[in-house]
Amino acid sequence: MPLQLRIPDILPPVSPTVTMPDGPDRVRQAAIAELNNALCAARCAAQLAGMDSQDFGVKELLLTTLSQIDRAAVVARRLL
Repeated sequence: MPLQLRIPDILPPVSPTVTMPDGPDRVRQAAIAELNNALCAARCAAQLAGMDSQDFGVKELLLTTLSQIDRAAVVARRLL
């Protein structure tokens, strides 16, 4: 006797377990994340430039730049 499978015609409704986030909210989060990534890249570039330079004035300017980038990154993370 062959095995017969019965497939139901209609599946029972399933309640959603996860609510999808709003589109504008996800766009905002993506923009902030991209800003944070750009600030991290700028910080790395400034650090590398400071390692290459022997001039005291250049190093001081780069340290100031690093501190401002860090401040901006903290604000960007707070917006998330």
